[in-house]
Amino acid sequence: MHWLRLVLLLPLFAGGCGRVTDSEQLRLCSLLPAVLHPAGTEIREIRVAPAPLGRSGLQIEYAAREPGAASRVHYVTCGFGGTTFEHGRLDLVAVETGEGLLGEARLVYLKRFLAEAEREGSEPPPAQRGLVQLPAAVAYALQQLVNAAALAAIYALLATAYSLIYGLVGRINLAFGEIAVLGAYGAIGGVAAAVALGVGDAIAGLTLALVLAAAISGGWSLLVGRLVVEPLHARHRLGQPILIATAAVALSIQEFLRITQGARERWTPPVFNQPIALARADEFIVTVTPMQIVVAILGLAAACGVLLLLGRTRFGRAWRAFADDPGTAALFGVDGKRLLASAFLLAGLLAGLAGWIVAAYYGNISFSMGAMLGLKALVAAVVGGIGSVPGAFLGGLCVALVEATWSAYFDISARDIVVFSLLIVVFVLRPGGLLGFAGPKPRDV
Repeated sequence: MHWLRLVLLLPLFAGGCGRVTDSEQLRLCSLLPAVLHPAGTEIREIRVAPAPLGRSGLQIEYAAREPGAASRVHYVTCGFGGTTFEHGRLDLVAVETGEGLLGEARLVYLKRFLAEAEREGSEPPPAQRGLVQLPAAVAYALQQLVNAAALAAIYALLATAYSLIYGLVGRINLAFGEIAVLGAYGAIGGVAAAVALGVGDAIAGLTLALVLAAAISGGWSLLVGRLVVEPLHARHRLGQPILIATAAVALSIQEFLRITQGARERWTPPVFNQPIALARADEFIVTVTPMQIVVAILGLAAACGVLLLLGRTRFGRAWRAFADDPGTAALFGVDGKRLLASAFLLAGLLAGLAGWIVAAYYGNISFSMGAMLGLKALVAAVVGGIGSVPGAFLGGLCVALVEATWSAYFDISARDIVVFSLLIVVFVLRPGGLLGFAGPKPRDV
């Protein structure tokens, strides 16, 4: 678990966040200096650090220059009623300044001010000093590229899961979208377990959520492979029964989730979403959040890991040999059943990582979202070249960019129509996808 914690911590340091703090608590505390000084005071934040006040506290050091006075360094310490995943995480229970703890009356006033600021949607802007100036069109396009990072990771991971199984059996497992949703529910369960165990550190909670999401999705995927796909593949080489059976599995999982988890959406508090300014075009600021950096790094690490696994290991050689010619691979000692089980386990782990991204980045899941996730990931797999693992990652990036770009520039209600229309364009112009075959008919697998 230590290496997972390190992977999650690295992008936070790379994003300039220093020690880990709750971004929502930081956002609220950053509003206080303005109300602690007279109107017209120039305020510049210097440093943020955790502080032992309340259940979760942080201290902001800042320079304030009041009208007609010299600039002086001050601090404000905010104490909250809970840690990142606990109830009361945004309940301000204590405030301390250089003059000492604020009294109850001033604290009530500050909480009322924060409530009004929440209703008005005000928040401090990200730091803007020394930003690169870009043309407006370039800056807006760069922001859409940043916004597409999480979508690209989700679609690429699920598309890779599709390709891993298609390469062996020649048919699509239509249940991967629901398997990813199982992982998302597992991630929320991991957060709940962290709270129950008294783990207040957000990194540890997210790590536990990731492990649980991967374990649940990997287990379900292996179960589907063993009990559904493997027997049907052995008896029905045409493959249509596999499509029908996995569609039934998807519907069964969806109904299972509706009964066990309820029809309402489940939410997790947003974490590491404090914006970091990258560039600007006049008043438009291009920003990225630490969580977007985490998601991008995890997606890239998963892509490199799978490519290395397929290119440099015994499993990868067996997978490529079986995908090219199952009969000849069996003559050379490749165990088809064991290989298929390993591929389903790996595909399930990728789906679990996708589900964790959905829960940790977007913060809400529902029992019915697997169908749309699965279909868009299938579009990504086809665009990249079904059966091609590098193509799956490329297809996920393409679909995410199309979706994010359309949402930014055009009517969002037609977004899904455009995404699914990519299937028609690909089948007409290049049936094998970007990295697949280029002929008018697919190769036999």
